[in-house]
Amino acid sequence: MEQAKRTLNLIIISFAIAGIVGAIVLTSVEISEPPNPDLTDGAVRAAAAFGAVGLLVALVWVARSGERNVTPNRLLMGFVVRVAIAELGLLMGLLGLFSTGSTTAVYVGLVFFLVSLALLAVGLRRISEEFA
Repeated sequence: MEQAKRTLNLIIISFAIAGIVGAIVLTSVEISEPPNPDLTDGAVRAAAAFGAVGLLVALVWVARSGERNVTPNRLLMGFVVRVAIAELGLLMGLLGLFSTGSTTAVYVGLVFFLVSLALLAVGLRRISEEFA
């Protein structure tokens, strides 16, 4: 279980760093004029909606973590799936950046993603205390 915990902590750190660096680099690159700035609100709403779903998944996992004994393989697979779901808000924000040229959607998705990662890390600590 300790090896699984180290692997998942590495995943959390690498995804957080990659998300931050990716968002900063992509928003600093000059993209052509936005084709339709009216779509910016929709891109922000989409990033917020998908980010909220990822946050909800992370909250449910934190609330349920430690309730039952799981194998390290099942823990790894479930955690990676939850990180992928949490990442959808950031990916929608990047899609909004490319389609509208607005950086707001990227930052909204990034905030939801980082909060979801923090919650997943809290749930991981809870599991390691119970079953270490």
